[in-house]
Amino acid sequence: MLKQAYKGVAVILTLSLVFGCKKEKGEPPPNDQLADNYDRQPMLSNLADNYIIPAYSAYQTATNDLKAKATDFNAALTGAALDSLRDQWEQALLVWQDVAFLELGPAANISLRSQTNVYPVDTTEILSNIQSGAYDLELPENFDAKGFQAIDYLINGIAGPDDSIVSLYAGSPATQNYLQAVTDELADNANSILSSWQGDYSTSFIDNSASNAIGSSVSDLVNALNLHYETYIRKGKVGLPAGVFNGFSETPLPTHVEALYFGRSLPFLHRSLDAIRQFLNGENYTSQENGEGLDDYMRHVKATTGGQPLEEVIDNQFDDIRTKLATVNDPLAEAVVSDNATVRSLYEELQEMVAMLKVTMTNALDVSITYQDTDGD
Repeated sequence: MLKQAYKGVAVILTLSLVFGCKKEKGEPPPNDQLADNYDRQPMLSNLADNYIIPAYSAYQTATNDLKAKATDFNAALTGAALDSLRDQWEQALLVWQDVAFLELGPAANISLRSQTNVYPVDTTEILSNIQSGAYDLELPENFDAKGFQAIDYLINGIAGPDDSIVSLYAGSPATQNYLQAVTDELADNANSILSSWQGDYSTSFIDNSASNAIGSSVSDLVNALNLHYETYIRKGKVGLPAGVFNGFSETPLPTHVEALYFGRSLPFLHRSLDAIRQFLNGENYTSQENGEGLDDYMRHVKATTGGQPLEEVIDNQFDDIRTKLATVNDPLAEAVVSDNATVRSLYEELQEMVAMLKVTMTNALDVSITYQDTDGD
């Protein structure tokens, strides 16, 4: 696997992550007293009430609208209905980025991310399921044959031009049924997660604020955010397609991009980064009004890196990533082959954030990383 270099102190910090992902000495050393005397409840309340629940509500609406558009398409079987379905699929996948990193509580209980957005999809499994008509979408073996990326294949890649796709559906009730089943499940899962957050889970999440120990809400949040950024954004959206993790050959893997058949991957990368930045800063999901967030917690414990306030360095790094991202063009599946150096430069900029979030921030907040990183990066 490719060994990537960090800038400055980050190189030392990140190399330490390879060996066990234990909490390492960051900059500054953890201040347990400062981290412990912070009133976490207002922050958790703001994040739950003003970001998490509104975001899941928007996701519920988007997936229910997607379900309705699939029903409309199966009934009409026209090019216009297909375009409408595609538009809603794109919108729902964008909103998914806003909640994808919240794999804790109700989402973690059902492995929501694995049920929702696995890529590359197994098109052979999808076609086999359609042909047999006998499938259980809840089984892990079907995780790569359902969700948003399966729908991408079903509405963008299963046949040639639009009239060919419409004709295929017109002659295949089984394909119609599969499309409906996959979209129905997305909506059902979204409804379930939102219901849990609007019910008792929100209260228990906010009340679980006595410490940052493993199992606390802060620990769960910080681990979920780090795991998603490191594994599913940095690696999944950019590193894997660019070939960074493809053994000694480092050959690009263009079929590993998100939204392969749609042909546009970058809008979803943009949205995923914006969502994490907004959440870190405690911004209201709908109004972007600034509330109590992890940035305020970092400020409280006087976290720094390179002599600068950590929350400011992290925010500036998002700008640097944006600058690099602007140099990459869709289709990403083509860019990783024809302009691999530029995509890898973006990856390296994404990599810079790992040490900031996973080492310096976690040490400053006295949070232990509980997941294992086996990337060898």
